[in-house]
Amino acid sequence: MILQENLGVRVQLDEATRLLRASWLPGRPVVAFQRALEWLMDVSRQQGIENWLINIDQLPPLGPAEQAWIAQDWFAAMATTPVRHLALVLPPGLHNYLVATAPVHDPRLAPPFDLHFFPDDATAFEWLLHEVPHRHDLQQEWEAAEELRPAPTGWPPARR
Repeated sequence: MILQENLGVRVQLDEATRLLRASWLPGRPVVAFQRALEWLMDVSRQQGIENWLINIDQLPPLGPAEQAWIAQDWFAAMATTPVRHLALVLPPGLHNYLVATAPVHDPRLAPPFDLHFFPDDATAFEWLLHEVPHRHDLQQEWEAAEELRPAPTGWPPARR
């Protein structure tokens, strides 16, 4: 189990379940949004990640540039990853909620993965890992990291 912070997101990786869990950190600017998602896709390719749990409830409002990038580039790029299931924890604010759910209403943006929306981490986590024996250990590791909030370490190394 690997737990790190980078580019405005806290990330947990679990090799056994091929899980990448990420949450946007409070107070981080939206300018790193695209780089963070590109980094998460790179990690997914390198680690053979098949399951994503992404919480965007702390993400600042996405602007037109981020929305266009999601529609024009992100879905196509996700098709190059091994990701098969994405559990997305929706934000309480209407703007990002609508941005996050819009792709399911656009047939041109059919996701290359099974996409489900959730109101909270616990429900999303249970959907992805309901049969995994060590899921409670993963959850405890995540909760402990939230309490400690370690300083970013720069992991993984910078892209070349």
